[in-house]
Amino acid sequence: MKELSFFIKIIVYLVAFAIVATLFRGVHIQGFFTLIAVGVLFALLNAFIKPLLVLLTLPLTAVTFGLFYFFINGFLVWLTSALLPGFVIDSFATAFWAAIFLSFISWIIEMIFLQHYE
Repeated sequence: MKELSFFIKIIVYLVAFAIVATLFRGVHIQGFFTLIAVGVLFALLNAFIKPLLVLLTLPLTAVTFGLFYFFINGFLVWLTSALLPGFVIDSFATAFWAAIFLSFISWIIEMIFLQHYE
């Protein structure tokens, strides 16, 4: 399977976060430039922090049959909101469910992009 470029991943996250912010009342993005910052920061966290977290929590992820991976995604969404002042998530539960929807929406958008680049 082909891998998307980092720039296209940022665009995918931009669209996915815009959709998630409209679906969830607890997710607030103040403007378009904040949305761009959210997409860039989330892509950077996914590229550099997520592999380290996955490696460190591998035993816990194995014991929970992969379900802890959802908490890692939720933590990264929450961390993004903690680092950006214009991006607010009301609770970790909202971040958790938003991360699940974000993963699903990103997956669909990536499949559309991959289909056009093959």
